[in-house]
Parts: sequence; C-alpha cells; structure tokens
Amino acid sequence: RTHSTSPYGQSHLRKKHPRSLPAPVVPHFPQHVTRADGSTFTHWTTSPRSRIILTRDTTNHPIWNATERVCGRSAELAQDEEEEGTGRMGRWKRRFGENVSVESWTGMQE
Repeated sequence: RTHSTSPYGQSHLRKKHPRSLPAPVVPHFPQHVTRADGSTFTHWTTSPRSRIILTRDTTNHPIWNATERVCGRSAELAQDEEEEGTGRMGRWKRRFGENVSVESWTGMQE
C-alpha cells in the first residue's frame, strides 16, 4: 500500500527509502583446508587466504569425539588418571575428603 484511507494518518505505512548503497557483493575465494589427520578439502570462503592448516578440528577435539573419550584409548588413560588421584575424582576427594564414596553420595541424595 502506498497511501492510506485511514483517518489516523499514515504512521502504519512503510516508507520507501531509496537505498544509499548498492547491495553488497560478497567475494568468494577457494580455500584449501588441511585437517589435523592429514585429510584435505576445498571450500569457498570470504577469506583471501588460499590455504589453512588446522591443528584442532573435529577429528582430534575431545568434545567432538566423546565416544573415543568414553570407550576408546582415552578411556583407559582417564581410568589410569583417576586411579593415580590426578583426575576429576581425585580432585573431588582431595576437596571433600577421602571417606566420601559414590555409594554414600547416592545415599545422601535419596
């Protein structure tokens, strides 16, 4: 609608403002990405860098590889770490005392 027949004026109509700048043209550059495991792929980006080498990505980040952390080689290392007392449970036991176990904690919650 360009005009209003309302007795309350034209405050509800959109004003057409001429564009002061043309629509932006986003440049796209091909970028060759090398992941931490050595695999490579090419994707289009706005960055002018033609190559990027990743040291942390989805193949070696612990958040992206939870199954490896829980079930794989990392789980064995985590278990050894817990037995040494340097892991999360070790810190927890040092903070709250050695005499608090998981069984007594579940008993406290019930």
